[in-house]
Amino acid sequence: MQLEAAHAVEMTKLAEYVDRKEYPLIQVVRTHQNNTDSAVLQAARCLKTEVQKKRRKIKESIVEKTKERWQGKRMHG
Repeated sequence: MQLEAAHAVEMTKLAEYVDRKEYPLIQVVRTHQNNTDSAVLQAARCLKTEVQKKRRKIKESIVEKTKERWQGKRMHG
């Protein structure tokens, strides 16, 4: 009985959390609940832009780390 009650409480909290947050994917689902094709396309576009942003950040951090590594070395010649 306690397990069922805890499960119900957690599901309620999760639903409240999702209703409060304004993530792009949640907005897509809300606006396109009846039209699954456009919802899937919108979600794919949103995920694609997020992946591109993360890749760009990773590449920039690699470049910065490489610069820092080479700046600390003495050049002989």
